[in-house]
Amino acid sequence: MRHCLEMAFAGVLMLAAAGCMGDSFLGRQIVVYGPMVVVPGSVGEVSAKLRDGLSEAGLLLNAKWVGSDYRISSTWKSHTVFCLHMKQMKDKDASHGMKTQVRIQWDRGGDEELWQLVLKILNAPADAPSQETVVH
Repeated sequence: MRHCLEMAFAGVLMLAAAGCMGDSFLGRQIVVYGPMVVVPGSVGEVSAKLRDGLSEAGLLLNAKWVGSDYRISSTWKSHTVFCLHMKQMKDKDASHGMKTQVRIQWDRGGDEELWQLVLKILNAPADAPSQETVVH
């Protein structure tokens, strides 16, 4: 019985991850964008850090490119479905190097503990404002 429930849960997760929680799956009123942070590094470097850190935390991840966005989606503590959207930032001052915007999209109003884990993985300040943070 437990195996059947695990398979059903995995199926729902894959459906959610396939569209990275598009409006047709969960509805616009439930899925919201959460906080955003800008960190140094390319999308490849930042996404590798996040994949490693989230995998070490025990999450099963689905990662893929959607247009110019790189997305990582999963479920946090069996109840919050989330998707991390990564986008390369165009830096007007090339001396600062590449930067990547990371924005989280989640259901059920989000989870501050999850966002703090993302900030920790990215070495961003843990006490950063929860709506928009720029890390240099």
